Formats: sequence, C-alpha cells, structure tokens
Amino acid sequence: LKGVLRVLSRAGRLQAMVDQGLCQILAVLVLDSDGNRLAVKYSSLARKELWPNVKKQMAFEKRIISKLPKPSAARSEVDVAVIDDITVLYQASNDVVICAAAASSENELVVLQMVEGIFAAMSSAAQSSFLSTGLTKQLVLDNLSEGLFILDEVTDDGIIMETEEEKISARVKMIDETEATNAAQAEQMFQKATQSAKQKLLGSLIGSRG
Repeated sequence: LKGVLRVLSRAGRLQAMVDQGLCQILAVLVLDSDGNRLAVKYSSLARKELWPNVKKQMAFEKRIISKLPKPSAARSEVDVAVIDDITVLYQASNDVVICAAAASSENELVVLQMVEGIFAAMSSAAQSSFLSTGLTKQLVLDNLSEGLFILDEVTDDGIIMETEEEKISARVKMIDETEATNAAQAEQMFQKATQSAKQKLLGSLIGSRG
C-alpha cells in the first residue's frame, strides 16, 4: 500500500508541475553501464519534489540502468522507457548511457532531439580518439569539463535551450578557444612581468656596484 501511495503521490506531483508549465526536463544524466554517474544535471523542481538528495538521485539512476538493455559497442538509436511514471529517453554506446528524464506529457520528439544532440556533441568533443571505439566511459571522464558544459548548454533549470549538435559543439569550441586565448595572454603577461623584474633587479645590482 505504501508503494502504491508513493507512486500516486509522485504522479500527482509530476502532473502539478506540468500543469504549472514548469516542467520540461527533470534530469539529464550521463551514466556508465553499471548506473554510476559520470555527469548529471537535475532541475530545481525535480530536486525539490522528486529526488531531494543525492541518495535518492543515485537510487533513481541505478533503477534506470537496471531497466534498460545492456549497451553494446555499436551506438544505439534513441529509445524510450517508462520508469516510475517518468519518461526516460536514452542513447547508449559501449559503457555509456545518456538519458533524459521527463514527465510523460512532454513532447518526446523534442526530448529525443536533445538526447541525440548531447550524444553527438559529447562524441565530437572526444573526436580525436573516439572514432575507432565510439563514446566510452573513459572518454567522457577525459573530457568531463566539456561534458558538463554541454549539459549546461542544452537545458536551463529544466527548460530545453538547444538540441542541435552543431550549435552545442560550436559553443564548446568557442569556450575552449576563449580559455586557450586567456591562458596565452596570462602567460605572455607573466613573461613580461618576469622580464621586467629581472631588468629592475639587474639595474639595481649594477647601480649598487657603481
């Protein structure tokens, strides 16, 4: 009975969130094939109403993986599952599963496009080495900063902001180039400051000897 009440309560909360027009994406998850989180992003409403702490979030993530077929080396097409009254669209390759959790009333086509965009953008971020093996857990971890940035780009507190891989990847590339430029400028300023300090020190030494 308690389990039934929990399900009814969850369904009621989900419907209330949808009725308020506040719910699109509850969570975007990048998990390994054992259900361990690699990168995740929950909306504030999902954290408040459905999974208020990390323990509950991780239990939901494990439950998702337990309900999905084991990923193969080949990249799968986006598929859909219903878990605890929540629609989960997912795409998998090797030991990586990318999921989006949404209320059942959400537009599955848009969510599907978002999942495809995330998968393609993450693959693109690791393209130097992913071509022969496909997206893997290790590649996600090696490019984790880009992966987290991609999750930030596609949703803003549950609202879908971007679904096209080209635009997502362009933003990632722009950030990478900006960071590289800033790093180069900082290095150049450091070298100038060091050279100036050396000249001043040398000048003071020569002056004291004179």
